Amino acid sequence: MSYSFESYRVEITDRQFTRSDGYTTPKTARVVLLNDRLSEIATLNLAYPNLADVYEGIGKGETINLDCCLVQSFSATACKRYLGLDKSSLIPLLGLSAQNAFFESGISIDFSLVDFRGDVNFNNSYMVAPLVDFHQSTHSNGNFSLSDCHIRTEHFNFTQCRFYGSNMSFKNTTFSPGEKDFQDCVFNSNDTLFTNTDFGNGNVSFINVKFGSSEINFKVARFGTGKVDFHYANFGRGDVSFERTEFGPGRVDFRTVDFGTGRVSFNRSVFGDGEVNFEGAEVKAEKLTFKRASFGTGNLIFDLFQGDTSDLLFERTIFSTNLSFHGARLNNLLMEDCQFNSMLNLHVEKCASISLPGCTIRDIAEFYTHGSKPMIDMLNISGVKLLGKLYIDDEACNLKQLIYNQTDTTCTDKAEQFRILKENFNDLGKYKEEDRSYVEFKRCETKARLQRLKSKGFLHKIAGYVEYAAKKLIFDYMGLYATAPQRVIVSILVVYSLYSLSYALIMLMNIGIVEATGPSGAHLGLVAKGFYFSVVTFFTIGYGDFAPDGFARIIAGTEGFMGVFMMSYFTVAFVRKILR
Repeated sequence: MSYSFESYRVEITDRQFTRSDGYTTPKTARVVLLNDRLSEIATLNLAYPNLADVYEGIGKGETINLDCCLVQSFSATACKRYLGLDKSSLIPLLGLSAQNAFFESGISIDFSLVDFRGDVNFNNSYMVAPLVDFHQSTHSNGNFSLSDCHIRTEHFNFTQCRFYGSNMSFKNTTFSPGEKDFQDCVFNSNDTLFTNTDFGNGNVSFINVKFGSSEINFKVARFGTGKVDFHYANFGRGDVSFERTEFGPGRVDFRTVDFGTGRVSFNRSVFGDGEVNFEGAEVKAEKLTFKRASFGTGNLIFDLFQGDTSDLLFERTIFSTNLSFHGARLNNLLMEDCQFNSMLNLHVEKCASISLPGCTIRDIAEFYTHGSKPMIDMLNISGVKLLGKLYIDDEACNLKQLIYNQTDTTCTDKAEQFRILKENFNDLGKYKEEDRSYVEFKRCETKARLQRLKSKGFLHKIAGYVEYAAKKLIFDYMGLYATAPQRVIVSILVVYSLYSLSYALIMLMNIGIVEATGPSGAHLGLVAKGFYFSVVTFFTIGYGDFAPDGFARIIAGTEGFMGVFMMSYFTVAFVRKILR
C-alpha cells in the first residue's frame, strides 16, 4: 500500500540496486516520506534507472518494467523527441508495470498521447509533480490499474483518454488537493472502479465522460471541497454505484446525465451543503435509489428528470433544503419515512404514482396549483404528518380518484388520507375541497367498519350490512354528511312526498284512515288529505283538524320523528355553510 505524506526527500547513492527479479541499476534511490512534523513515515529503497534506457526500450517495443523504481521527470513527449517521432502522434507502449514505483518531476509526469497496450499496472505507486498528464492516451487489451496510489499534483489531467481494456481501476487511490479532470474520456472496460478513492479537495470533472457498457463503481469514494461535475456523462448499460459515497460541500452536478439501463444506487451516500442538481438527467433502468442518503443545506433539483420507465426511491432521508421535481417524468416516485423541512415541489409532468408513506412535511408541499396539469394515476399520503401545507387543485387533479386508485392500501388507510386532506384544505380556507375530502373520509371510514364487522362472524356480518345501509341512506345520500343543505332540502321533499302518498295508499286499502275532526276538512279528497295531514305531521305543526286511525297512526309516529330529524339535519348543514 502507498502512504499519505506531507513532504519527502530523495537520496541517491552509488550503491548497486538489485530487484527481486534480477534487474539491477548502478545506483540506489532512497525516498524518505515525512509527515507535517517532518517525522519519518516510511523509507522506500528503489532502483534508479536511466531514462534514456527506458526510452530505448519503448522505441524497441519492449514491455517496460519500472517496479520499485524512482522515475524522475518521465515524459512521453521527451521520449518521442528522443526517438525522433512526431510529438503529436501516439507512441505505443506494449505493456507497463510500475508497481511500488515513485514518479517525481518539478514540471510534469507526462504519459500524454501514449497508446498503452496490454496490462498497465501502477499499483501502490507515488506520483509527485505539479502536473500528472495522461491527456489523449489510449488503452486496449488488458487491465489498466492505478490502484492504491498516492498522487500529489495540482492538476491531474486525464482528459480525452480512451480505454477499451478489460478493467480500469483507481481503487483505494488518494489524490492531493488540486484539479482532477476526466473530461471527454471513454471508459469502455468491463469494470471501471473508483471504489474508496479519495479525490481530495479541488474540482473533479467527469463532464461528457462515456462509460460504455462497463460496471461503474464509486462506492465509498470521497470528494473534497471542490465542485463535482458529471454534466453530460453517459453511463451506458452497466450498473452504477455511488453507495456510501461522500460528496463535499461544493456543487454536485448530474445535469443531463444519461444513467443508462443498469441499476443506479446512491444508497447511504452523503451530500454536503452545496447544490445537488439532477436536472434533465435520464434513467432507463428499473430504479434509481437514494435509500438512507443524507443531504445538506443546498437545493436538491430533479426538475425535468427523464425516467418514464424508472422508479425513483428515497427512504428515511431528511431534506433540510428545497427539493424540486418540477416537470419530471417518472414511472413511480416513492419517498418513504422521509422528513421535509423545506419546500417540496411535486409538480411533475408525468408519473404513474407518487407515494409519501410515513413522511413528515414541515413546510410547503406543492403538487399542482397552476400551469400544465400533471399526468398522474395514483397519490399515496398514508401516515403523512402534515405540519405544513399541501397545495393541490382537487378538481383539476381528480384527487379523489388518485387515492381510490391505490391497490395496496386498506379503507382505513384511505380514510386517513382523506382526513389529512380535509384538515389541510380547512387550514387553506378551501372549504369546498374540505367538504369533498370529508365526505370521502366518512365513506371510507364506514366501509372500514363494515370490513371489520364482516371478519367477526355471521351475526356481526348481518349487523354490519344493516348499519352500513342505514348510514349510506341517511348520512350519505340524504345530505352528504351535512355538507350539502340543498341535498337535505331535496331529501325532505322526497320523504314528505313518500309519507303523503303512503297515507293515501293506506286509506285506499282500508287499513287505516285520516279522519277530519271538523267540517273544514270534510271536502278534501284522498290524496289532498294525505298531503295535508303529512305536512302538519312532518313539521310537527299539529292543528288538530285531522286525526289518524289504524295503521295511519304508526306511519304518523315515524313521520313526526323523521320530520324533526330532517329539519335538524338541514339546520346543521345550513349553519355549517353560513358560518363559512
